[in-house]
Amino acid sequence: MTHSYPDFNTGPGREDLTRLMRSCGQDGVLFLRTSGGIDAALGIPHPEGKPMTASAPVPARREVQITGIRKHVAECVTEINGARCGARSSVWDTAVHLNVWILAHADEYEHEKFVKHMEDPVNVYTKPAEGQP
Repeated sequence: MTHSYPDFNTGPGREDLTRLMRSCGQDGVLFLRTSGGIDAALGIPHPEGKPMTASAPVPARREVQITGIRKHVAECVTEINGARCGARSSVWDTAVHLNVWILAHADEYEHEKFVKHMEDPVNVYTKPAEGQP
């Protein structure tokens, strides 16, 4: 049994491409984009068919979704000799413990300025707009 392999150096001919289009249920001309940027093949007139047009963008909306447990942490920002203390509390999933840590740190070091931080781990998802498939 002999195998014939296509010659990739010359590429497919017009008849091969037409046969390919018709086998896929398309009656027309197959336009291939090769290079030259996004709009390279859009405005080229083709006598045997219609010029290629860009597809309309699919309406989509982006949503932010919380993907984990909210984290709370406190930081001492009291300045000592021109520099911040920088002490940080443990990370908790509730803010109740922050006040306890702040009061304990203030009592121990006599510091008075703190910042509470809250973090929500989130992801951004793209979904089709309402009424789109």
